[in-house]
Amino acid sequence: MADIRELLLAAFKVEYREHADAIREALRRARGGESVNVREIFRRAHSLKGAARAVELPEIEAAAHAMEEQFARALEAGGVLSGAQVDQSLTQLDTVERQAAAFYND
Repeated sequence: MADIRELLLAAFKVEYREHADAIREALRRARGGESVNVREIFRRAHSLKGAARAVELPEIEAAAHAMEEQFARALEAGGVLSGAQVDQSLTQLDTVERQAAAFYND
């Protein structure tokens, strides 16, 4: 029987991808000038951070935390992401995906 960490890592592989895809799509729309639900992508970044912490992937946790901070600042400023916040969040999202791919050998 698989140990708990193996089960958590299998679940994280699916979960991080769902969060990353949703965040990337929202950032793409924001970059195009569309309105996005910043509270939703904040929640996704927060969930990603917690899940990465649970499976002991600190680089992913740190990148998710950096995104979460960008989204929190946007919420404080009325829920609109600046171009710089979009760019910084995309950079962190790339880090999440690169680290996960390396970890899972994808």
